[in-house]
This record gives sequence, C-alpha cells and structure tokens, in this order.
Amino acid sequence: MAKKQHGESGTDRQQPEVDVDRQGEKEPAAGEVEKGEEITPETVSDEQELCEEDRLRQQVDQLEDKLLRTAADFENYKKRITRQYEDMARASSEAILVELLEVVDNFERALNHSEENTDFDSFRKGTELILNQMIRLLEKYDVTAIDAVGKPFDPNLHEAVMQVASDEFEEGMVAMEMTRGYRQGQRVIRHSKVGVSSGKKKQVDE
Repeated sequence: MAKKQHGESGTDRQQPEVDVDRQGEKEPAAGEVEKGEEITPETVSDEQELCEEDRLRQQVDQLEDKLLRTAADFENYKKRITRQYEDMARASSEAILVELLEVVDNFERALNHSEENTDFDSFRKGTELILNQMIRLLEKYDVTAIDAVGKPFDPNLHEAVMQVASDEFEEGMVAMEMTRGYRQGQRVIRHSKVGVSSGKKKQVDE
C-alpha cells in the first residue's frame, strides 16, 4: 500500500492562528469604550458638556422661534389697532360733518329767503338762530368759547397781537378781542387773538 504524500493529510493542513487571549471577546460597539481603555473623569465631563451644549442649542432655537412669532403677532396687533382707531376717527368725523351740513342747509335757506324778503330784521333773526344752532353743536362736543376781554392776559389762552391804551382796563388786561378763542374741555384748540392794555391813555397838555 502506497504511503500518503506529505502535506496531503487533512490534519497536516495549516490552520489559521487563533488568538487564544481574545477568544470569546466581542468587538466594541460604536461609542463604547474598548476593553482596556481607561475611563477618566475628563472623559465623562466631555460627554456631559456635549449633551448640555445640545440641550442649550435646542432651547435657544425654541426661544428664537417663539420671539419671532411674538414679534409677528405684536406687529399684526398694532396694525389691527391702528385700523380700528382710524375707523373710529373716521366715523366720529362723519357724524360731526353731517351735523355741520345741517347748519350749512340753514344758511342756504336764509340766503334764499333774503332774496325774496328784504326785511333786515327777519334776516338778522334767522342768522341768530343759525348761530345758536352752531353754538349748541359745538357745546355738544365740549367746545366752548374762551372769555378774553377784561381778563388778565394769559399766554396759555391768548395770543397778543397788539397793545392798546385803555382808560377802562389796567395794564396787562385784555382790552379787546380780534378773534375769539375756543377750547375743548381743558385743551385749547384755538387761542384768542387779543389786544392787551398798556394802561391809561396819556393826557395831551393843551
């Protein structure tokens, strides 16, 4: 019987070397510390800092988004309030204008009547009625005339246009009124244009 040639035996084939010391060990998963790697306080601290940084970044993003939404809501609120204010002012102005048009109508009627009737007294009485109607309309909106003549000059109420010598009014008193002033409530909407007394007239020696 022929001998088996050297190297043909299955038992004589070269087997891969096996590291006995690493048998049974698993490869470390991603992110895991390999066996034998030393875990130090610095390593733990770095991981905690990364987690904290991510958390803070998420909070900043959320706050920025909330801030942008709040700013947009506030801008829309301002626009809405502005529109409402303009609508209210327009409605109020229209109401006043409608009432003023009634006064204009009465003036037109008075003028038309004067063409047919030359009675001056009748025309005067009709004009006084229209004036009183206008005064009542102003009072309805808290607009009243400023008393000027005989009052001490007050730059908050009066606008001095000239000085006049007066035996009736002392120096610094309002002696005459050129244009009547008005105020709404306590707010002056038009100053009275007045002449202020400079004192008694000087006597001219004969």
